[in-house]
Formats: sequence, C-alpha cells, structure tokens
Amino acid sequence: MSLLPSTQTLPLPRELPQRQRLADELHARPFETLASPGRVLSVATLRAGVAQDAQCLAHLAELDPAAPDAMGTTHVRLQWRGLRIKWERHTEFFSLSIFCERGEHGRGGTFDTGWLDVLPSGWLARLPGEMVSATLVALQPCAGEPPHVREVAPLFGGEPVVGNRIADGAATVMTDLRTVEGVTRFLVFDHRLNRRRAGRTVQRLVEIDTYRMMALLSLPLAARRMGELGAEESQLASLMERFRGAAEGDEALLAELVSLAARVEQALADHGARFSATRAYSGIVDRRMAELREVLLPGLQPLSEFLDRRFRPAVDSCAATAARQAELSGRIARAAQLLQTRSEVERERQNQALLASLDRRQGMQLRLQETVEGLSVIAMSYYGVGLAGYALKPLAKAAGINEVWLVGALVPVVVGVVMWNLRRLRRHLASAH
Repeated sequence: MSLLPSTQTLPLPRELPQRQRLADELHARPFETLASPGRVLSVATLRAGVAQDAQCLAHLAELDPAAPDAMGTTHVRLQWRGLRIKWERHTEFFSLSIFCERGEHGRGGTFDTGWLDVLPSGWLARLPGEMVSATLVALQPCAGEPPHVREVAPLFGGEPVVGNRIADGAATVMTDLRTVEGVTRFLVFDHRLNRRRAGRTVQRLVEIDTYRMMALLSLPLAARRMGELGAEESQLASLMERFRGAAEGDEALLAELVSLAARVEQALADHGARFSATRAYSGIVDRRMAELREVLLPGLQPLSEFLDRRFRPAVDSCAATAARQAELSGRIARAAQLLQTRSEVERERQNQALLASLDRRQGMQLRLQETVEGLSVIAMSYYGVGLAGYALKPLAKAAGINEVWLVGALVPVVVGVVMWNLRRLRRHLASAH
C-alpha cells in the first residue's frame, strides 16, 4: 500500500453552501500546545454586543496589523515577542489566552507575571468588555512525586489547597480557587505530559474556571428573585383565600391575578435565558472535570469534591429559583383558569335565570294576548252584527221578519266567522315562523 499523498481530484455533487463551515466547526478552536516550564494567562470579558467584536479585533491589530478584522471572526492567533496569543469569541464572552514557554519570559517565581511586561503598556487592561475571570496556570516539570501540600501552600498565601492527580496520573494540579489581585491560580506539576496533552490539560483548567464564573453570574439574581418569589407566592395564596371565601366580585380578583401573572411572566422573560445559561455552563464544567480524569492524591482534597461542595449548591440554587419561578407561573395559570371557570358558571346561572324570567314573561304575554283576542272577538262581533243589521233590516222589514229576531240570529254567525278568521290567521303566522 502506497502512503504517498493523492494528487487526484474527486468529482462530487454540488455541496451545501454551509457544508464547509459545518465541517470545520470541529476544528474551530484547537488546543494550543505547551511545554514545561510554561505559563498561561487567560482573561474572559463579557461580550456586550456585536459592535464590541470589532473593538476586540482592532485591539488585537495593535499587536499584529495582519490579524483578521472581518466581522464574524471567531478566533485569532498571533505571535508577539516570544508570546503566543489566542483570542476567541463565544456567545456571551471573549477569551484571550497568552502562552509563554521557557526562555527569558519563563524566569521568575511560580506565579510571577513579569513575562507579560513585553506587551504594550496598558494593552491588557484595555481589553474591551468587563472582566468575568482571569486564570493563571503555571506548568512546572516534576519527574518524581509532587511536593507535599505543606510545601505548596505558601505559594497560595497559606490558604487551604485542593487538587489531585489528573490525566491518568501524568500530572498533578493544585489550587485554592481564590481570586488574588483578580486572578485565580493553578499550579500543574508535569510528570509525563507531551506538548499536546499539556496544552489540553491547561485549557481544561482554564475553561473550568471561566465557565464556573459564567455559571455563577445568575447567583445574585437568584438570591434577589427568591425574595420576590416569596412575596408573589404569598399574594397568590391571599388571592386564592379570597377566591374561596367569595367575599368580593370575581372581576376584582381576576384583575389582581392578571397583574401578578404579568409580573411573573416579565421576570421569566428577563431572567429565563440567564438561568438557562447557568445550566449549560455548569454542564460544561462537569464535562471538563470528567475530561481531567482525576486520580486521588492522598492528603489532598480533590478538586471535584471541592467544586461539588461549593460550586454545585450555588448552581442548584439557581436551578431551584428557575424551577420555582416556572412553577409559580403554572400555579397562576391554573388559578386564573379556575377563576374564569367560576365566572363562566356564574354567568351561565345568570343566563338561566334570565331565560326563566323571559319564559315567565312570555307566558304572561301569551295569556294577555289570549285575553285581548277574546275581547277582540267580542268587539269585532259587536260591530259586525251592527253592520249586518243595518244591511239586513230593510230586507227583514220587507219580508215581514222581526228585526230583533234577525239581529239575534246574526250574532252566532258573526261570532263564528270572526273566530274562524282569527284562528286561520294564527295558524298562518305559526307556519310562517
């Protein structure tokens, strides 16, 4: 089998316009390699909007005018006087990582930052956006066992140190996860890491620190919302108590319930994305911790255990706030539906009473109509007999018939004709409707 590179071009169908971009997504943010002794400083700043992307690219152009400046650029790599700089644009933040290996810039104390002095004065402080995390990782060669925690603790100011073996025992990490002068520090002892593995390990530590800070952005919001949710739940309970007592009209209760629902839905719209981001970021922290592949180091509290005891409760508090907020919205919706149902039942009862009243009124009108019809028969018969008498009296006189008997004989005939006509008219109207 030949291992020579192919020089042939394979004819393929017309590809999807976004196919190449989708295929390159797996390689969009490759790990940087690193050798010990080495130093990495990573700074994450919040991204306020698309307009800030151009500011970041312009800031990078101060070091390298050839740096990409196209809108939509997600990562930039450049060199500056022995330092390697990598910038990345994420959904909510920017990250800038500066790598230093050996040489003049690698000298000094473990967490000294003199190697950054080669950057232009104030360049780092002028990064666009508000800083959310700054992580300093020191990678030190260590052929044998790592120093005891008592020897390492002074580097962290005597604070309690946590850590463990990572990368299947190929390295040891120690940290206090405290922010000193704005920076969280990690010390990594390199037992048998190659350059690529060291770069991946350092990147995972940086991402654990960055994403835990991004996840905790909703913690102050959760604390504030907890108090507001307590007041809103109390208001809902009061509304339901008044609803059960039916001491006032449903219209007033419904108006207050709609106002409460509007406040809760507004809070959901304002804070739902933040709580969802916390859930996503905490998931990334968990995955990065799993990728470290920890091996317990006797006498040292594991990093994962420390995060579980301190970081996880904060994330759970944010999740509980989000769940409580969604549950309250559902309870309000059910209360509104219940109130609306009772209002509809009350309206149906009123409609039934109104229909019964209409039925009674219609019956009275029918009886009155029948009475009026009886009077109408009498009146029309009276006038009919009178008119017929005027017409027949001359004939009766000529025939020698008594006029009184003639009028008496006309009465039943006229009454019958009038009643027959009224009934025929009533049947005609009934059939028309």
